[in-house]
Amino acid sequence: MDIDSHSWVLWIGVIAAALHVIEEYSEGWVTWANYEFGPRFGITVTEKDFLLGSAALIFIALAGAAIGWWAPAISLAVPALFILNAVFSHMLPSARGDRLTPGTLSAVFIYLPVAVWMFWAADQDGKLDFGTFLGAFVIGAALMAYPLVVLLLKTRIGWDEETVTAATEERKAETARKEELTRMQAEQELRAATPPVEELPRLTLRVKRPVNSKENWSKSWTRLRTNRTTTPR
Repeated sequence: MDIDSHSWVLWIGVIAAALHVIEEYSEGWVTWANYEFGPRFGITVTEKDFLLGSAALIFIALAGAAIGWWAPAISLAVPALFILNAVFSHMLPSARGDRLTPGTLSAVFIYLPVAVWMFWAADQDGKLDFGTFLGAFVIGAALMAYPLVVLLLKTRIGWDEETVTAATEERKAETARKEELTRMQAEQELRAATPPVEELPRLTLRVKRPVNSKENWSKSWTRLRTNRTTTPR
């Protein structure tokens, strides 16, 4: 880095981003985002989402500072992002609501002054023109919109525990259907390969009632007595 260059100011943006993230987290930005953006866009922001987004923001600020004036439109996307975030994510929502949004103080009193300072440093080193200024804000707007786009896609194509459970049940049902179809096809092939068996004529058997010896003896004794009484002497 040239000692006469003002590109060192870009590193101040890393500090500003870290301070802003700390304020947002401590003031409950996740809860506010679910209240403000959840019903409007049909999304749910988790603490993990916030931490990943914050880590990405600090990394982008570090990358912008490291790039410096080699690609000023990219490095100046960081202060452009600061300005867009302060205006559209903090100042306007706070003006519409009855209280400040989480992170508004650092957005107004840290983001905006540091962003102006970074653009001033680029101008002092002759690295700022209209094309660079416009390109920085286009890139900054894309960086600001990216987390929202990811959250929207998460609700449509993202994978969570419920999605995995539903996919597992659907896969089991599909496997059961395939197994049943295979079994039915095997039975049909077995029937087709087995020759038909001629039916034998049905035989009707008459079962003679067994003779009860005790009952037969009783009838014979009764008949014998009858004959004795009727025979003349």
